[in-house]
Amino acid sequence: MLAWSITAGLPTPLLHTAARIVRDELDHAALAHAALVALGGADTPVDLSADRLHVPAGKGLLADLGRAVLRDFCLGETLAVPYFAEMRRRATHPAVAPVLDRVLADEAAHRAFGWDALDALIALDPGVRPWTEARLPALRATFAAYEAPPDAPPLTDAERACGLLDNAEYGALFARTWAEDIAPRFARRDIAA
Repeated sequence: MLAWSITAGLPTPLLHTAARIVRDELDHAALAHAALVALGGADTPVDLSADRLHVPAGKGLLADLGRAVLRDFCLGETLAVPYFAEMRRRATHPAVAPVLDRVLADEAAHRAFGWDALDALIALDPGVRPWTEARLPALRATFAAYEAPPDAPPLTDAERACGLLDNAEYGALFARTWAEDIAPRFARRDIAA
């Protein structure tokens, strides 16, 4: 994302934010792992196989950057803010609460980056508007597990203390966030969502 942003010539303040996001995400991973260890998961295997990572075949710089901005930031990070806020509101476990505090504090900046990057892409090429609108249904479908999560067993008290949400809560937050936050942000940019 950072390399594509540099190559596309996004404004310098956005590049600095993108670099900050890399550092934030590395910190989040370290904090989450420390919480896993504190919760007794020191022996839990963490699969870091690079062959499981998937970056779709290149469609050109603006298309690749635009797809990542939309999926990971305009949608992913915008959804993350209310999810982490609700998790933090519920979390009582001392190993988990500080992780959620940090992640929640960072997610708003990550969300802002996405919308600012989308604005910068629109400024570079007004064709980004119809391109975005055409891709939104498929991108929304990538979040289907949030929107209509499968049935799952009820959460235990220990899981709730860690801030976990049940599937119905995920679905309700998705619907509310899409209607009250995501769709209006696109509408302000003349993009139907």
